[in-house]
Amino acid sequence: MKILICFLWICLSLSACNQGPEPISYGKDACAHCKMSIMDDKFAAEIITAKGKIYKFDAIECMTDFIQENQEINVPEASFLAMNMAQPGNFIDAKKAYFLKDKAFKSPMGGNLAAFELKQLAENNRQNPDWEIFSWDELLENQQISTVLK
Repeated sequence: MKILICFLWICLSLSACNQGPEPISYGKDACAHCKMSIMDDKFAAEIITAKGKIYKFDAIECMTDFIQENQEINVPEASFLAMNMAQPGNFIDAKKAYFLKDKAFKSPMGGNLAAFELKQLAENNRQNPDWEIFSWDELLENQQISTVLK
């Protein structure tokens, strides 16, 4: 009996470490940064910290602002997820995504950012002449972006 309990405890411990994205309850979940209700499945984002804590956001720009204000969560073990504009409702790894900034995308906080899994998809979805495409690192490092997003 003790062996069975130990085995179950080990299984539960291991499964808790391997945490994936948590579904967003649109209209009920609040953004961890701006506290607004998350309403649009095209712009949502999530952070899963190294310890497994999940933060939900209504827009990519809220997630990047949150990271700037909470640098301790920006570690290699953390997962940063953005909603795939090409497949709303499906998260993609933000570290591998391409972010299109285009006025055509009316994100909740006005950053007009949309995430795409492939750079070609981002390029194919540009609609205005002043568009820009960023990698994750460029999005976090570009001072122009961080001032626009605030």
